[in-house]
Amino acid sequence: MAYKMPPFKGLWYFRVAAQLGSFKLAAEALFVTQAAISQQIRALESALGCELFDRQVRKVTLTREGMALLPHLTQAFTQIEQGIEALQAEPQPNVLNLSVLSSFATCWLLPKMPLFNQVNPHLQLRIDPSDAQADFRNGDADIGIRFGLGEYPGLKSELIAEDSVLLVYKPGLIDPDKSLKAQLASLPFIQDICPDAQQAWTALNHNLGNREPKPSQMGIDNAALVLQAAVAGQGAAMLRKSLLEQAISLGQLDVYPHFSWPCRYKYYLVAPAAHFAWPKVQAFRNWLIAQFMKGDSNVT
Repeated sequence: MAYKMPPFKGLWYFRVAAQLGSFKLAAEALFVTQAAISQQIRALESALGCELFDRQVRKVTLTREGMALLPHLTQAFTQIEQGIEALQAEPQPNVLNLSVLSSFATCWLLPKMPLFNQVNPHLQLRIDPSDAQADFRNGDADIGIRFGLGEYPGLKSELIAEDSVLLVYKPGLIDPDKSLKAQLASLPFIQDICPDAQQAWTALNHNLGNREPKPSQMGIDNAALVLQAAVAGQGAAMLRKSLLEQAISLGQLDVYPHFSWPCRYKYYLVAPAAHFAWPKVQAFRNWLIAQFMKGDSNVT
């Protein structure tokens, strides 16, 4: 009796969902809908004749059968990925396609581009400022800079630097020698809605004895726009230290000296493992680390 192989896509979707522990996160990682993930895994379970996930209201967990299958698929897909990468030569050795967070590109990378060009005159940098993870399969990106927890299924991630959140404001807006609590009570607060900035704002208010933090009058899902609003004097803001270097050096923003909040997220270089061996990626990596060190960031 011939054995019928289950659908390849279902096996791949199962592996990613099992590693992330979430259909939603798997959908985001694979650039498909959550319904597509669920449909493919249902088809796989039907083909295998067993359930691979225990589906609960807010989470999914592997069944005994799912736990037994996962290590075999992980090993198999790793070998497939390594085999494909071994066949791929470095494309366009003088052009580096970089996927990077839009806020990091605007506030950190672009101001330093003249320095990069001086050190690497032979290398053209093409920047895709996107908050979405790059799809390396189509060749649009050689390397990515992500701000997260370092968990990117099927990709290698290298921790580059840590960060912290600081309270910033236009010069003269806050006097650090006077009561911060009283001053914040009369100032608008510009909220960067990223988790680290929100946690920092809550922590600062708790330190000041405010059980209920003052609600923000402006919430923005882009740190670069938050920075622009703060520079314009529209209020105080919580922003990552890595994004503030130029604004501080130009005298556009002051930093409150008595508060700093460590970010849970960190900066990672992310790409297929084979890309890290490319000379152009190594050149960018070395330059990136050197610039973080010069900027007095928490480089690992």
